[in-house]
Amino acid sequence: MYKKSHIHFVGINGIGMSGIAKILHAQGHSISGCDLALEMNNVQELITDGCNISYSHNTTACNDASIDTFVYSSDVSYDSPELIAARNRGIKTVQRAVILAEIMRPKFSIGVAGSHGKTTTSSMISHILTQAQVDPTVIVGGVMNNSHSNSRYGQGKYTVAETDESDKSLLLLPVCLAVLTNIDFEHVNVYKNLSEVSDVFTTYLNKVPFYGKAIVCLDDKNIQTILPNLTCNIITYGTTNQAHIQAINIQLTSDDASFDIIDTRCNLHIGHIKLPMPSIYNVLNATAAIATCLEIELSFKTIKQALESFLGVDRRFTLKGIIAEKNISIYDDYGHHPTEIHHSLITARRKCKNNLIVVFQPQRYSRTFHLWNEFIQTFKNSDITHLILTDIYGASETPIENISGEQLALEIKTIAPHIQVDYIAYANDLQEIKNKVLSIAVPHDLILLLGAGKVNKLAQKLLL
Repeated sequence: MYKKSHIHFVGINGIGMSGIAKILHAQGHSISGCDLALEMNNVQELITDGCNISYSHNTTACNDASIDTFVYSSDVSYDSPELIAARNRGIKTVQRAVILAEIMRPKFSIGVAGSHGKTTTSSMISHILTQAQVDPTVIVGGVMNNSHSNSRYGQGKYTVAETDESDKSLLLLPVCLAVLTNIDFEHVNVYKNLSEVSDVFTTYLNKVPFYGKAIVCLDDKNIQTILPNLTCNIITYGTTNQAHIQAINIQLTSDDASFDIIDTRCNLHIGHIKLPMPSIYNVLNATAAIATCLEIELSFKTIKQALESFLGVDRRFTLKGIIAEKNISIYDDYGHHPTEIHHSLITARRKCKNNLIVVFQPQRYSRTFHLWNEFIQTFKNSDITHLILTDIYGASETPIENISGEQLALEIKTIAPHIQVDYIAYANDLQEIKNKVLSIAVPHDLILLLGAGKVNKLAQKLLL
């Protein structure tokens, strides 16, 4: 990526695409793009800087003779009109991961993978490196609350990137330190079973060069299963006694988590952390970040100061506001897989002083179909008061017969009589859902908006 060029992004507002576009723009490349998103939140910086961003998909951009490369993500069909027109004009078309690999290649790259927790973990590492003033380049899959961005362009030697297994594109990325948070059956539209997911992560770790390391969570039973198949250098972390970097003396409250870090390889007490985020899940994410940053020889003092000022990632159990007259808190969480939902519900219950009201918008018909029973059991075993289910956010997938938010609500209601369950059809104005929530909420309740779709828009409506 040494020659300055004009790069056009199809689907530029995507969280991964926008981060790459902003990095390339900072490097001096000309950037343009298109997206169907009504709100271009992720590319406002580019729009402000005068980049040409279109709110539609069409072949008009292909008439721009200055464009050298079209970049597309796995969500964009290879046979989309823009890409066909670009190829007909002789314009090079490349996948998002190919461009990301070129950004990573010249530097010492830290890649963070895993079925869950990779956005928070990569953001923690990024914040530590930034506070350590080593000027990293960063591309993550969420908006970091400390910087209000999903990317950062730096002149330092390190690149931190969240690596995506959803389309197996992580296998294209050159990674020197490869963090793996956990393995779960996810992205069921790509993988047939858990074994296929494990195989991809195994291949990813074994691509680490001889001078690099894999940093893996020993608490995760599926990571334990692949350990005998790993040929790379390994550092383990977690809460188990066998982990190299271990979190001990863990204390959880509704607002934070405190713990000590030890290195069991030399029986060394490294120090104490008070993380301004609750849940054991974030303790593990922080321990991964600590293990990574110790490996590149940052001081624990620097790591501690950074983690204790880390403000999290937007849509990861984020407080959106409080309905003042009733002291009702509204939280938004991106969780859309049963495992993620389980942890979010535990955190929410710990914070909640009264009724826990959950509004859940399932994402993808394929995920809802394959994990149907897991969704039901997750809610059945939870301690929530009221569940409102809405329609599935399809993410361009074709609907599957008998797989719907309404049917899921019916089955949860049947098997979990201790929970008040309602189904409300999704509408863009969210008015009916808003009315229902406000009709049942009483002082000191907590409202949790769950899902990777557009259910988060409800927070603003409730706070009006």
